[in-house]
Amino acid sequence: MDTTDIEKFKKRADNAIRLIAIHVAKKGLGEQLLNILVKVIEPTRREKGNIAYVLHRSMDNPDEFMFDEIWVDNESLDVHLKQPYIISAVEQMTPILAIPVELQKYSEVRD
Repeated sequence: MDTTDIEKFKKRADNAIRLIAIHVAKKGLGEQLLNILVKVIEPTRREKGNIAYVLHRSMDNPDEFMFDEIWVDNESLDVHLKQPYIISAVEQMTPILAIPVELQKYSEVRD
């Protein structure tokens, strides 16, 4: 499955949001966390407001993952966070997280 909608990316506006979401599992529970995270990729990519949704695993810590996401706007991100599959994933992952999920929002610097 493609991780980025290239056409949406080319047409993104100045109010597009890049979200970096860091997930750290308790020691040794990285595979369990990975199994939860991969299940949200496909439905998220089908969301109208999603431009990109790319999961990465830390090269230094196998229990740490990062989603690099791009959303059409903040409203699209808000809708995403209320999706049943996201709510379910949060409920499933919370007991195995070492720390709360860290969310960092960015806007693109354009000339």
